Amino acid sequence: MILELLKNKSYFLLLLVAILFLILSFIGDKNEILDINVHDTYYVITFQHAYILLCLLFFSTGLINLLFNFFEIQFISILSLIHIYGSLIFIGLFFYYLGKINSSSIFDSIDYNLRTIISLLIFAGLQLLFILNLFISIIKKLSISATQ
Repeated sequence: MILELLKNKSYFLLLLVAILFLILSFIGDKNEILDINVHDTYYVITFQHAYILLCLLFFSTGLINLLFNFFEIQFISILSLIHIYGSLIFIGLFFYYLGKINSSSIFDSIDYNLRTIISLLIFAGLQLLFILNLFISIIKKLSISATQ
């Protein structure tokens, strides 16, 4: 039953991952930090705050998907799948390689900060894809409503 629901409505994965990040924000180490160096500026954020930010992001996108489904506004399915699975795969790989900073990996030739910035840009691009899909779906629904 759950697998059938996740197969037909994959945006429920976003809601499940949001709950996972909320739980991680409470049980994670409060002093563990993520620092990002962009040119000569350092951005320092605790993992607890990063988990909460990701929880809010995934929850809001999952809730928007749920509301669009409720109001029968159809997203472009391929863009939705790219956004949902791309975001989940990105987050999994990002935290996996974040834990492997000192060990050897396929990205040894790339600087850690450059990897972080590229990863964040890819994630931001996936979220922009969601916003684009949102606007296209709204415009498509309004144009169908106007012709009827």
